[in-house]
Amino acid sequence: MNRLTTEAQHSSPASSSGRLSAGLAGFLIILCLAASYAVPYYAVALREAYENRQWIKTGLSGAEIDEWKREKISRRMAVSWRNAGFKPPHASLWIKEGIEPEDAGKWNSGGIDFYDVKYWEKAGFGPEAATAWNKERFHHTMANEWKEAGFGLQEAKKWKEAGLFPSLAKEWKMKGIEPADAAAKMKKSKQP
Repeated sequence: MNRLTTEAQHSSPASSSGRLSAGLAGFLIILCLAASYAVPYYAVALREAYENRQWIKTGLSGAEIDEWKREKISRRMAVSWRNAGFKPPHASLWIKEGIEPEDAGKWNSGGIDFYDVKYWEKAGFGPEAATAWNKERFHHTMANEWKEAGFGLQEAKKWKEAGLFPSLAKEWKMKGIEPADAAAKMKKSKQP
């Protein structure tokens, strides 16, 4: 052997039998442990940075993004709900009921309480019709009674203002009597 080869072997961290020195082995173990933590950590950090960049492109602020993420609402859905005028906790209620942002916006802007929507829908009223009845101070139950008795909103309003309920108004209407006349006759005789 030549002199350079012999010096290289003696200066290497491995001994002549091919084993690592204790110091180098410890260093490699620490390096592997650090890598096992750092690689997944930085992979997640890079992924989140990319996702946050995509979220920021929507025009939402950092605080808003955090709120939507906390509610587990996707970026695409968050934009739809925000455009319909909703914030995360409120949007979550509508999402759980399976109501789309545009419809929820119509219900909400019509002044229909979230908890009443299912009753209006069950009675066969959409957002526009429910809003119209609600603005005239008809509760969903009463609106449904008038509808089932065959009255539209404007006609029901006249009969209601005359002090009659749907079933009685229907009887008077079938006789061809107008709401004001029916109310006057009711005062006199208390019967249709």
